[in-house]
Amino acid sequence: MEPTEVTGTYTYRSFLNEPGIVDDFGKLRFAEAELTLVATLNGAIAGIVSWPTNEDDSERAAMTLAGELVAREPALIRLRGVGAEGSAIAAFEYVYELMLAKYWPETTGPRKCLVGSVMRAKDHGNAKAGATASVIAVQRDFLEPRDIPGVALAPSTVAMLSSKWHRLWHAAWHTVRGQWPNFQKEATRAAIGDLGWGVARPPRKKRTEGNNLILDNGAGEDFLFMHRWMIKMVHSDYEGHGLPPPASWKRIPAADVGQLVYSPSSGAGGQLVFKRDAVASGNMVPSTGEWVKTPDYFSTVMRQWEANYTSPSVLASLSLGALGNLLEFTIHNAMHNRWMTPARDPETGELIIDPETGDPDSRPTFDFSDKWDSPKYDFLGEFYSSHLNPVFWRLHGWVDDRIEDWFRAQEASRPGVIKRRDLHGVEWFEVNAPWVTVGEPFVGVSLDGHGGGHGHGGHHHGGPDPQAAEIETMLEVMAAIQSDAIPTTPLSLDTGPGVGSRRERISMRFELPDEL
Repeated sequence: MEPTEVTGTYTYRSFLNEPGIVDDFGKLRFAEAELTLVATLNGAIAGIVSWPTNEDDSERAAMTLAGELVAREPALIRLRGVGAEGSAIAAFEYVYELMLAKYWPETTGPRKCLVGSVMRAKDHGNAKAGATASVIAVQRDFLEPRDIPGVALAPSTVAMLSSKWHRLWHAAWHTVRGQWPNFQKEATRAAIGDLGWGVARPPRKKRTEGNNLILDNGAGEDFLFMHRWMIKMVHSDYEGHGLPPPASWKRIPAADVGQLVYSPSSGAGGQLVFKRDAVASGNMVPSTGEWVKTPDYFSTVMRQWEANYTSPSVLASLSLGALGNLLEFTIHNAMHNRWMTPARDPETGELIIDPETGDPDSRPTFDFSDKWDSPKYDFLGEFYSSHLNPVFWRLHGWVDDRIEDWFRAQEASRPGVIKRRDLHGVEWFEVNAPWVTVGEPFVGVSLDGHGGGHGHGGHHHGGPDPQAAEIETMLEVMAAIQSDAIPTTPLSLDTGPGVGSRRERISMRFELPDEL
């Protein structure tokens, strides 16, 4: 067993070791709580066990846990839990020894369970040390951010973002930029250019030339501006409904956070209490065993990127375009992959599986049927759906905040050189090479009439529907990309069953940095 397999949220129950038959299982109850565990690759485990202190569950008591996986086959976990200093349970101290319960191959509903025992390690109040109980901890399904009150996006925003216009815009923009240097036919570029979607600044070189990032052509400015404008649309919709917009991450969430967070605050008499915290909730990394999702990846890779992209000396040395390109293809793509859960069919709820490899997959690349416009399809790992996920706006808020860090660093290093301007209703910067080089960033669509939620409902007062026309144009762009991936000549001179034209696999997923 790999240590990271224990990561997750569990319903924890402990029972008194009463040998006699009882007529009511409630008489055996020792405790019931929520248990969250996060394990590193070397077997260290951190976590929290918490339980309601009031009926509406807005406040909890909490013990922090620390321990390790001491054996893998069979899996054995040892933990020690202590109450938070200054809280009502500060004197609590318990030790746990848990094993992974057997998986029965024949079961129809497999679910991970930890079983074992807990012992009170020291006295607290009238409760004496040495008391022990048996434990069963049942792993819960991962709680999607959209299902957490206070984390889920506003209904009007979900309706706006799940529209085919917005999905196609985000998907077409990323796809045409990423594929532009790699089209096999010059006619494909010409056709897409005639549709108004030509790319003057591809972010990378051809794959056959190494696929290297291009840091001096301003492509990163396109990335930063386009997503700042998306943020403007969402904020406008929230403000139009009198709501505070989604908050960005001030720091990238640590590896040991639970999906439901109760943050410490001062209660009556100055005693420490833990209250439900919607801003801090929804940031847990779903455990799938992938390297990008481990605490080790966070501490060795992501924290270093975060330090670099918030460093005034680093930011002062970069043009805005270089910063945008580096952000997009390192920490931004990694964050999409780190926080994504496996994609599910929005109609059936079943995991989407690649029939060729058996691996988790997403929507078929060029399937733009209405099925995929369901708000339930908010898979964070691909262009057509990621912006429906509440985590998208938190991570992109963090990325957008780096623009302001960059401006402050430039101002400190070369005062007055970088000047602000209004561009399509967002705060941007005047061209001043080599620091800012793009006069009109690439966005694909016309920004007129798409300034927020109030431009996405089809209110055209009897005139032509510009949104419908743009949808048709974007579908033509996607059709051109799909057609380019199908060569007219076979891979070899051989013929017969199973032999045919090579089909290039076009991806609309965010690639991990080590795949670039």
